[in-house]
Order: sequence, then structure tokens, then C-alpha cells
Amino acid sequence: MTTHPQDPVLIGSFTIQGRLGRGAMGAVYLARSPGGRLVAVKVVRDELAGDAAFRARFAREIEAARKVSGAFTAAVVDADPDAEHPWLATEYLPGPTLQKAIDTSGPLTPGGVQSLAGGLAEALMAIHAGGLVHRDLKPSNIVLTDNGPRVIDFGIARALEEASLTATGVVVGTPGYLSPEQITGAAIGAASDVFALGAVLVFAASGRGPFAHGSPASLLHRIVHEQPQIPPLPSPLQDVVRRCLARDPAHRPTPAELLHVPGSPANTAVLPPSAQTVAFPPPPTKLLPAPPQTPQPQPAPPQRPQPTGAAFKTSRTRPAVIATITTSFFLAWFPRDQQTLDQDPALSMVFGILDLILLYFAVRSWRLVLRHRVVLRLSPQGLTVERGYKQASIPWSAVTRLRVGGDVRRPWLIAWLDTPYHSTLPAPRRRHHGGLRIYPIAHGATVNRRIRQVDELRAALNWYAGHLHDNSY
Repeated sequence: MTTHPQDPVLIGSFTIQGRLGRGAMGAVYLARSPGGRLVAVKVVRDELAGDAAFRARFAREIEAARKVSGAFTAAVVDADPDAEHPWLATEYLPGPTLQKAIDTSGPLTPGGVQSLAGGLAEALMAIHAGGLVHRDLKPSNIVLTDNGPRVIDFGIARALEEASLTATGVVVGTPGYLSPEQITGAAIGAASDVFALGAVLVFAASGRGPFAHGSPASLLHRIVHEQPQIPPLPSPLQDVVRRCLARDPAHRPTPAELLHVPGSPANTAVLPPSAQTVAFPPPPTKLLPAPPQTPQPQPAPPQRPQPTGAAFKTSRTRPAVIATITTSFFLAWFPRDQQTLDQDPALSMVFGILDLILLYFAVRSWRLVLRHRVVLRLSPQGLTVERGYKQASIPWSAVTRLRVGGDVRRPWLIAWLDTPYHSTLPAPRRRHHGGLRIYPIAHGATVNRRIRQVDELRAALNWYAGHLHDNSY
């Protein structure tokens, strides 16, 4: 959870505790009601707030979402679609999202996947019974609580989808979890959520989606034209997931059918209790005199948390190979019979030129090998650039645009940042049309590795900063 100077103090009657993140709709805050209840408040961003048609659709979706009830959804607590910045408050669910749980602890066990399937099927039944289609079911919209998975943000995607904001790059849904009909523009219904459910179960079981990684364009192409890659699952669930991912919506099971998968465990918990601890600010309390306390042993200092998100590192493999080869050739050519060379000036010149060429490439390659490695990390909070012992962290609020630029042989990640952050970057600050080149994408790697890292980086940018990523090719 982060804080920003521009964050509001109050939204409606709710007191803001901190920012949980940002999405296509706007900012999401953790807040407390006057009675101390924790809620998640989603505040619409400026572009959407100025669209009267969006406000009307948003109000209709809120009313429909109020009708959704079930043990596996987050209830709507309050909303104000007529505020200067329309907002929606839902029940705050303590627990990690499925995305964070997989990133931190790895794929779920087969029993955990079966429990997840049953809980999500029940959630979709409640959402569809209220006349809604989620349209953006994905791991970051699923919270794992000690009483089973909960689905959040239902009813919002439709209002976003119908908003006339194509010029700002608003895209509803996440590549890899969109159904074929959402991509091709066909009619969207409850079966679209079932397709996303199948993709979510594959991710939960393997840590990757059924259509692998890559650029959004390649993911969308695979969904429409290729078969999904499904990891080994217990036989009843394997068949159900395959049916969920059928291209034809008519061939997919209904959420009610998913509840009757043989072998589904009765326990609704997806993660072990040790993985479900979540800390949040305590409610305000009156100060009372502290009772006398006996000395307690000092707890061990907390361990530094492992970094989460996506990480990319520059490679020194190719320069090391070239440096070794050129140095070996230079040393092999250098000790020669000087008397023979003196008798043949032409041969002496040829060997001299070869020595200079080999020496040039050897020195150039060793310089690339010995330079500090650049590490780029992307997370829900922002991006971090590391070089040697220096590090700079930049929140997404200080980034205005991100783009993969440069030529095919030497691509760069280019960022347009707020001016105060320009001097904090440890990497060389090379200008590019008003932006800064902050990460050389696999310059020292092979062509295939460079192409793969470009695709992986674009996918990570879409995931963590889709509203900032200029994905034009």
C-alpha cells in the first residue's frame, strides 16, 4: 500500500488510509467507514469523470452490482456516481490476490485448484444471476481469503467498455484472459466469463496462462487461432478446463456444471493459513494508561521481503564469448617469427592489421563484460532501475509514458518521467524525443533472446502499467 501527496483525505464518509493501486477505471484506496469498517474505494479518473454517458452507465452498473450477493463476491457498500469524481466502495477483503499468491509462493496444489474452481463457479453464478457479465475475470481480480476465493470489480468492465475513450487507449480485459468473442467483436455473454475462468485455472495450476507469454497482439492471435496449453490436472478437472477454453461459447460448461466436478474437496480454503496473513492499519482507539509490563524477549529483526513483480537483466554472455574468442586468437597470432615478417613487408602489414582488429574487438568486448549489469524491475507500485550498487525507484504516478523504442538490433525501454526523477537514474541518461532511455533490452544476448525479452517486457508493461504503455509498433 502506498501514499501520494495528491491522494484525498475523505471520499464520501470514508477516511482514506492509503492507495492500494491503479487500474483502467482509476485509483483504488483502502478506507475506513465512520464505524471503523474497512472498505476498498475505487475513484474514477478525470477522463471518465468528464464523460456524461459513462456516468450514466456507471450508475446503472452500480445498481446492478448491488443486487449481486454470494459468499464469493465483494459486496457493494456505498457509491456516488454523481460526485465530481464518481466512486464506488466495496467490502475490503483481507488476503492476497491470486496473482500475488502465485508470484510469491508458486502454483497451487491440485486440491487448491479444485477449490478455486468451485469458489469461482459459485461467484460467477451470483454475478450472472444479477444480470451481469464480469468481462475481466483475471488473477488480479480474485482475492484469496481464509473462506475461499472472492471476485472483485464485477459490473465495472461493461461501463468501461462502452465508454467512448478509444483515443486514450482504454482496453477492457487482459490479453491472455479474453474470450475469442471479445477479441473478434461477437456477442458477449456468461460463456465469456467461463472461458476466462478456464484460463485462470491454468494459471493457478502452472504459473502461466494457457496461451503462454508474449506481446498482446501475439496473445490475442493465439486465443483465436491456436489450441491452449493445459498442464496436467486431475482427470475430471482436466476435461472441464479444456471445455471452458473451447472457442465456441456453446461448447463451454455453465458455472452450475462446474460445481459438480467429481473429486472437488469440501474445504474452500485455497492457500494454507500461513500464506493468508495481511496487514492493514488499525482503527483509531482512545488512549488508556498502559498496564505495567514485564520484560519480553526481543523478537528477531524482520527479514527483508523478496522483491515481487517482473525483473529483467542485461546479459553479458555474448560479449564474454566474443571477448574470449578474440583474446585467444590475438594471443595465438601475436608471437610470430619476427625475422620472417621482416623479410616480407606485405605479410607483416597483414598480420599487423589482423592484430589491431583482434585487439579492438577483444578490448571492446571485455569492456562490455566488465561494466555493471542493469536490472529493471516492474511492480504494482512502479519501476526500479539498478546498476551496480546504485538503485532508483520511480512510482507510476511519476511516469507519464513508457515505450519500447530503438531499432530491432538495439531496442531500449524509454520512459517519460517527472523532471525530479531524471537525476536519480543510475543508468546513463540518454535522451529520446523528450524521454529517457532507461534499459537496454538484451543488447548482449542472442537475436532470439532479444526478441523474447522484448515480448516479455511488453507483456509486463501491459500488466503493471497498461495505462502508461505506448504499445505502438
